[in-house]
Amino acid sequence: MTFELADVAVVAPQSSQRAQSAPKIRRAAIMGNFPPRMCGLATFTRDMYACLSRALPKAGWRVVAMNDPNGAYDYPDVVTDQIPQNDPDAYRRLAASLNADGIDVMFVQHEFGIFGGPAGEYLIECLERLNMPVVTTLHTVLETPNDDQKRVMAALIRVSSTLITMAERGAKILREVYKVPDAQILVVPHGAPSRPLGDTERFKEVFGVGGQKTLMTFGLLSPNKGIETIIRALPDILDSTPDLSYLIVGATHPHLVASQGEAYRDSLMDMARQLGVEDHIVFVNRFMDDAELIDILQATDIYVTPYLTETQITSGTLSYALALGRPVVSTPYWHAAEALADGVGIICPFEDSAAFAREISNLLTSDEHRAAMSQRAYDYARPSRWSAVADSYVNRAAADIDTGKIAAGNIAGRPVKPERPRDYLTHPPSWEAIERMSDDCGIFQHGKFRLADRNHGYCTDDNCRALSLIALQSGWVEESATRDRLAYTYAAFVNHAWTGERFRNFMDYGRHWLDDGGSDDCCARTLESLIDTVRSNLPDDLRLWAKELAQRVIPQSENWTSQRSRAILIRVLSRALGHVGDEADIRTRIRELSRLLRNGLSDHSDGGHAWFEPALSYDNARLPEGLILAGETLRDQSLIDEGADTLSWLMAQQTCTQGGHFRPVPTSRFDQGGQTVALFDQQSLEVQATLNACLTAWRVTQDTRWKDEAFRAFAWFHGENDHGLSLITADGGCFDGLTPEGCNQNQGAESLLAYHLSWTAMMANL
Repeated sequence: MTFELADVAVVAPQSSQRAQSAPKIRRAAIMGNFPPRMCGLATFTRDMYACLSRALPKAGWRVVAMNDPNGAYDYPDVVTDQIPQNDPDAYRRLAASLNADGIDVMFVQHEFGIFGGPAGEYLIECLERLNMPVVTTLHTVLETPNDDQKRVMAALIRVSSTLITMAERGAKILREVYKVPDAQILVVPHGAPSRPLGDTERFKEVFGVGGQKTLMTFGLLSPNKGIETIIRALPDILDSTPDLSYLIVGATHPHLVASQGEAYRDSLMDMARQLGVEDHIVFVNRFMDDAELIDILQATDIYVTPYLTETQITSGTLSYALALGRPVVSTPYWHAAEALADGVGIICPFEDSAAFAREISNLLTSDEHRAAMSQRAYDYARPSRWSAVADSYVNRAAADIDTGKIAAGNIAGRPVKPERPRDYLTHPPSWEAIERMSDDCGIFQHGKFRLADRNHGYCTDDNCRALSLIALQSGWVEESATRDRLAYTYAAFVNHAWTGERFRNFMDYGRHWLDDGGSDDCCARTLESLIDTVRSNLPDDLRLWAKELAQRVIPQSENWTSQRSRAILIRVLSRALGHVGDEADIRTRIRELSRLLRNGLSDHSDGGHAWFEPALSYDNARLPEGLILAGETLRDQSLIDEGADTLSWLMAQQTCTQGGHFRPVPTSRFDQGGQTVALFDQQSLEVQATLNACLTAWRVTQDTRWKDEAFRAFAWFHGENDHGLSLITADGGCFDGLTPEGCNQNQGAESLLAYHLSWTAMMANL
């Protein structure tokens, strides 16, 4: 006797509550493993899709199946999408497709092992880009996660509007270990079929065990199932019930077969032979579909789950056994300990064969006792019928849609309230943060919250930026004795950094240099601070010092070959005209630098990648700005046009397609070939570079859209960003960027100087 799952698992909508919910979900998606892939999660995803699609008969569906590294499967037609587990781009393409398709809600079936990346982190690449509620069913809730699992779980909590767990223990762990608020948690039991509570004998004949008492364990065979515990108990059980068959149902786990073949199953057979019980064990070495599984469960007198560890939050076969009224004897793993309480089933200690033998024998020899436990199990499992489970999922998803409950971490679709960027420019930012980060040597490189982190000492990169800031503000921002003193401090640091060939960069707190020379980019930025000082209203002696040193540095700049240093040099040399160096020599040098930039653009632009390098990294907008400035200096419109075109391409990469707000290239792209791997971490330096380039484009082209782009970038500091959070503190500090969780609470020199320099650039150009 067999039944199709759809015939027994889902009933037509009855309640008015469901009737009200269904119209709100016009299109839905579900993501997980899917048969014919052989695992419990695949079965669950299929069953959940079946019950939800019945509960939402008018909804359109996207069914997303995860493919393991072995490749694709011959899926049924309902599967609309296949995602290769280890292809991060596929997750991002899926998000874009689901958004474009107008999906109202995404149902995710989560296990760490089925998604790519450390602890399955690639899944987050998809979920954080969705502009719909994400209802995530947690099939595993770890009480002691490792670092990768903890990080991924934090992200999953952030991007999910609702987290569903199948046991109260799971909800408790979510609250206590992961600090998830109750409002985000929903406990819904594992779904199970609906069949009348019936006699086992008529089903036993089908499986060749008619007239015998039966035990059964089901699932992919692996050592953690604890089958040995029951095999060792069989001699004692057979003393009281000699007409017994123990059905061990399920194929060996594919991963185990791949590494060991059938060695584990063979070891169980050897154990059975040694104990003389091999004639009472029936191995069913195949993966059963639901209909056959339900039949064999109904042929079972006692279902046993002797698992070896407690950290299993849910068991689908336990749920099925209870729903079919099977008496259960189990070890106290989390799901069983909760489900079998109050006489619903029997709990035995882990690996205690004697306890299993005693309890199983008592049940097998008492038909009355067994029948009473069967009825208790059947009654307990009524809320787990698939139709009831579907109601819970649908109603919660509809409520999330009603309240616009896109999770805080799901940034793709959350609107950012427009503000008035010009209001940010009314008052100059306080200098208190810069002062607390500086001592008589220079400005500290890193901050630990608001503290200067002395462990990381100083760097020339930050001291030259601080010198530039004072130079650029001189003459129009109210002067102070503190700022004059700091100008000399930062200048002395820069002077000490020069080796005669290049600038050293890193110095420890004990004032020992840690390198022989900084990067080309560092050297170019430091030269820029010298030119800023030469052109400033700072004291004459500082300007003379800066000019003398700049004249020695410029010839050495021919050794700087990075594209970014070339672009910065164009900016520096165009500003040096009339102040430092021979004008003809400077123009010749700018022409050569622009040629090298153009060569990079020609070499690496391909189709949709209109860029100077194989990948985007940091300070990106410096490159198109270099072409624009070269075009202005050399009066070459083609250079200006190319610079503006590449800047336009960059701005498109740095725009949230849903909210329209500025989204700087994150540092996470640096190690990923420039691909859009993640949306974080976003840092202030990228905003400053972009803003400067847009202001340059506005000044040179007179196209007002570049002014608007500059305002849009500057507004990132003040909350027009993916989290809607301001990064600016009352004392003029700036948090170290945006992380998936919000603002990085540290305040290092690079971030706070990037903000101050951005404010200065905006004011100087308005």
